[in-house]
Amino acid sequence: MRQTKGYLATILSAVAYGSAPLMITLIYRSGFGVNSVAFYRVLFSAPVLALIVWLRRGESFRIRGKQILKIILLGVTGTVLTSMLLFRSYNHIDTGTATTIHFSYPVVVILLDMLICRRKPGKKIWIALGLCFAGILMFIDPGGSFTWKGFLLALGSSFSFATYVLYLERSRIMEEMPFCSFTFWFFLISSVLMFPIALGSGELHGEIRPAGWAFMIGFALFDGLLATVLQEYGVNVVGSRAASIISAMEPVTSAALGVLFLNETMGTRNVIGIVLIIAATVYLVLRGQERPTGEGG
Repeated sequence: MRQTKGYLATILSAVAYGSAPLMITLIYRSGFGVNSVAFYRVLFSAPVLALIVWLRRGESFRIRGKQILKIILLGVTGTVLTSMLLFRSYNHIDTGTATTIHFSYPVVVILLDMLICRRKPGKKIWIALGLCFAGILMFIDPGGSFTWKGFLLALGSSFSFATYVLYLERSRIMEEMPFCSFTFWFFLISSVLMFPIALGSGELHGEIRPAGWAFMIGFALFDGLLATVLQEYGVNVVGSRAASIISAMEPVTSAALGVLFLNETMGTRNVIGIVLIIAATVYLVLRGQERPTGEGG
């Protein structure tokens, strides 16, 4: 029964992350901008996590100076850069396409790890990189809704999130702090980092309808908080390998919702690209080249 709950939690987490592009598009139509969405997403999640930490008697808000510096670096790569690049890409290419390109980050993690640590790649690494590269090429189509700007923004988000994932592992901060306490400080510090950017863009001064605020709060709690908690529970129960494979539902969910609700099109090339990128990620996990996923994508 516990295994079933773990798989269900992981599936719901993947669906929640995959529905983010649809929710963000609806939020944009309510008057929010890219920077304000990224800011409010982390801001509204922090108080709820603070309450969770307070209710869990065994956890503490205590944090050291070195841990703050680590979380600042994680916030810059995992929230500021990733959110701004990925959310902005939705304005230029189909949400399913952008999410799929972003989902290549597990392969980028391996590539960056190989370059930084000068590790010689094995056969399976080259196979995964080849599949991922071929999948990305399938999205380069000058016709239709493709734009180079949107493509490069989504690809940039993949690299920034891969940097976040790699540093999350190397910093070992998850071994130093309880999960909820770390996540609270991550969201809080990320909101502080995003505030001057959102304020400077003028997006915090716009008139927002009540329905827009409802969408924004729902997005923050559903995609920012609930999905993260479900993902962590699922990883603890079914293991990171199985959870990583199930997370392949994220781009599939995003693409399906885009077609159903946003009138996006999905051509043969796009379908092939999605299959190749997901295959590259699943292949890496099955072959044992797994990496921690951090906050989620």
